[in-house]
Amino acid sequence: MHNYTNQVQSKNYLQELEGYMGIEISDEELLAMEPKLLLELQEHLKDFRYKNQSIVSAPSQNNELINVSTEENEELKIRKKWELAAADALFEEVETLGGKFLGTRVTQDGRTYIARKWELTAEIKEILSKATDLGFAKFWRYGQPQDSYFLGGANYLKGSPHISCSRGHSDPWVFALDQICRGREGGRQKIKEITFNKLYELYWDTALTGGEPSPPTDGILLPGTYKIQNYGGRCFTMHPDDFESVIEYFAVNFPEED
Repeated sequence: MHNYTNQVQSKNYLQELEGYMGIEISDEELLAMEPKLLLELQEHLKDFRYKNQSIVSAPSQNNELINVSTEENEELKIRKKWELAAADALFEEVETLGGKFLGTRVTQDGRTYIARKWELTAEIKEILSKATDLGFAKFWRYGQPQDSYFLGGANYLKGSPHISCSRGHSDPWVFALDQICRGREGGRQKIKEITFNKLYELYWDTALTGGEPSPPTDGILLPGTYKIQNYGGRCFTMHPDDFESVIEYFAVNFPEED
């Protein structure tokens, strides 16, 4: 319950921060944001509101986010679908009636969003199936993607740039397939790397070796190596060939939530 409350508060504070600053924090920026920085922003906003209750009014939540109807969602053309029963999730490649490809629509536990430009390939299915088998079976969290990317939101048809996995809807994401991870090879979608959350850096220097610490590489990302991103939240990226062994290591050594 404690983690759920924190996640809901985080989502609300982030929306309020956007309102006060007059800007929209994109899902890409949220994914890349340093976790400590996000917490500091939330605490600053909470403290500011408490100290200035007489002069600060809460920002309007009526930002015309609800401008995509269920009917519009149903009018999208489904190119391909896949049901991951173990995660109670449905994945559908969708395009507009005019033939514009949007991405893969993800529906799970009563919420729906579109993973922008992601195709539903055998590679994607293998990664998500493996994650689900090991208990990382939730494909959205409270506040991520942000509400505007879900069905009914202003950015729904634009789509979220990533599919990410966690143990629960109230838990931090463990790994993500974001736009940086996606490449093309022979005209087909190819995953070139996978991003892991910096929150779990304690396990990263041993995940590839199974126990012996290993440093990141500054060169080409090859099987058996990993990189630290030099932007945003400085998360970790690994070669897709190592995903199975690394996610298995995480599943065995993953910290228990309070």
